[in-house]
Amino acid sequence: MAIVTGGESASCLTEEMKATISEEVGKALEASLPQFIDRLQTTLLSIMDDKMNKMSDRDTGKSKVCPYNKFMACKPPIYNGEVDPIVCQRWISDIEGVFERTHCDETDFMAYGTGQLRGQAKDWWDNLRKEHRIKATRMMMWEKFKTPPLRYYSPKAMINRIKEEFIQLRHSGESIEKITGILLDKLMFCTKLVQTEEHKIYYHYNMLSAEYREFITPSKYGHLTEIVNAAREREIELKKQIERGERRVFDINPSPAKKPKPNETPKKGIAKGGVPRCRICGKTHKGECYFKNKPCPTCGKVRHVVANCP
Repeated sequence: MAIVTGGESASCLTEEMKATISEEVGKALEASLPQFIDRLQTTLLSIMDDKMNKMSDRDTGKSKVCPYNKFMACKPPIYNGEVDPIVCQRWISDIEGVFERTHCDETDFMAYGTGQLRGQAKDWWDNLRKEHRIKATRMMMWEKFKTPPLRYYSPKAMINRIKEEFIQLRHSGESIEKITGILLDKLMFCTKLVQTEEHKIYYHYNMLSAEYREFITPSKYGHLTEIVNAAREREIELKKQIERGERRVFDINPSPAKKPKPNETPKKGIAKGGVPRCRICGKTHKGECYFKNKPCPTCGKVRHVVANCP
């Protein structure tokens, strides 16, 4: 008969516990192993996707999606709902410039752009969202969004007035920089009237005062920038003449409120200095009128400018 001592009993119990623990741990590992492998696989795939996207972006030159804080750091313009076609068009143009500079994704244009609406413009947008349902406006693309505000804040009557002002625009003392800026602002709404660079040059030349036009030949220039630079050079020369005392200030900045002397009877069609007023362009100049054989962009006929077009 074998006698089991206390030490041997404890040793057998320890071995049994180790076997039991080992078996339970094995079962636990076996049960959790698929989940662990799935998580590991997901993590590895995510890392690989990031690597591939970075390589693809580097190869294609594609930039990362622009976060909102980066967009706001460029100080995008705010639109308050001014009923002015020029202000509305400039806001759209300026905010699209921010989209381009920040490499903003097209899917963010609407959220970022409409976030810059304030006052009446914000009220108008909120009302439009209710009419078309919020879900539908969220899916609206920026190109489709631009039409409603341009139509709402650019009444046809105001656009027609801008076109008339564009045709009748005349240089009367402003700097070349300012008068050219006014011309370009109004030009945005006269695309049907001005379709070529020649037309732009024609209107820029036609608005200049005599002190500029007599030293500028429009046919020499092929681009609007060229005639603008020529006018700037002439402006600098006129200022130098004033500094040298060769010309008085009011010669290049005539006062529109200047009244004739009580006993002076101005002759019709005769300007100061005896130079007759041209019947074609309506301005005073010497020699043959540049617009004599120039077709009018509006009707196509000659011997008159757009301002006098019947």
